[in-house]
Amino acid sequence: MKTIDTKSLLIGVLFTLLILSTYGFRTETDELGNLVVKSLTIEDDRGVIMTYIGNGYVQTYNQYGESTLFAGTGKDGGGYMRTYNGNGDESTYVGTGRLGGGYIRTYNNGGKETTYLGTGSDNAGQVRIYSKNGETSSYLGDGYVQFYNQFGERTLFLGTGTTGGGYMRTYNFDGRESVYLGTGADSTGQIRIYDNAGETASFVGNGYFRTYNQFGKLTSFLGTGADGGGYLRTNNKFETETAFLGTNNSNEGLINLNDKFGQSFWIRINKN
Repeated sequence: MKTIDTKSLLIGVLFTLLILSTYGFRTETDELGNLVVKSLTIEDDRGVIMTYIGNGYVQTYNQYGESTLFAGTGKDGGGYMRTYNGNGDESTYVGTGRLGGGYIRTYNNGGKETTYLGTGSDNAGQVRIYSKNGETSSYLGDGYVQFYNQFGERTLFLGTGTTGGGYMRTYNFDGRESVYLGTGADSTGQIRIYDNAGETASFVGNGYFRTYNQFGKLTSFLGTGADGGGYLRTNNKFETETAFLGTNNSNEGLINLNDKFGQSFWIRINKN
C-alpha cells in the first residue's frame, strides 16, 4: 500500500492556490478572470515567432519571419497601424500625424508612396496621388484639384478662387500658365490665353475680346463700347491706335485710320 507524502501534497495544494490566485479563477464558475502579463509571444510549431504583444503594440510576422503588421502607439502618443508586403516592405500606413490629424498612406512594391488620404497642415482634408516614382501627379484639397506632370510641374488647377468664383488654369511644360477660364474680379466670366513666356496673348471678357503682343501691349479690341455700340480697334506694337471700325457716339458707322503717331489721316462716316 502506497503512503501519501504530506510534504508533496502540501506543495501541490499551494501551487494550485497560486495558479488560481494568479489567473483569477472564480470558485463558483471556474471562469478565467483578469490576466496580466508584460508581453506575450506566440510561435508556430517550428518555434518561429508569429505574433508579439507587448509595450503598447502588436506585431505579426509571416512564416519567413518578415513583419506583416504593426498596430500600436507612436512616439508622439498617437495610435497607428502599418502593414507590410511579402518582402517586408511597408504597403500601408493608417494613423495619426504629427499635428494630430488622421491619415492613410499606401506604397507600391518599390517603396514609393502612391496615395495619401487625410488631414493637411491647414487642418483641411486632402487627397494626393503619386506617380510610380513618388512624384505628386494629382492633388485634391480644400475646394480645388491640381494635376502635375512627371517632372513635378503643375499642369492643371480647377477650383474656387479667393473671391468665391470658380475657375480653371492650365500650365505649359515649363509650369507657366497657358489658359485661364473662370470668374474674374468683377464677377463676370472671362478667358485668358497666355504665350509661352506667361504673358497674356488673348482675353475674352464681358462683351469684348482683346489681343496682346509679346511685349504685353494691347494690339486689338473687339467688343461693345460704353454707349452700347460695337467696334474694333487695332494698335501698333507701341499700343498706339492705328484703326477704328465701329459705331460712333452718334450711333453712326465710322472708319478711322491713324498714322504711327496716332494722328488721323483718313476718316469716313457712313451717312445715307
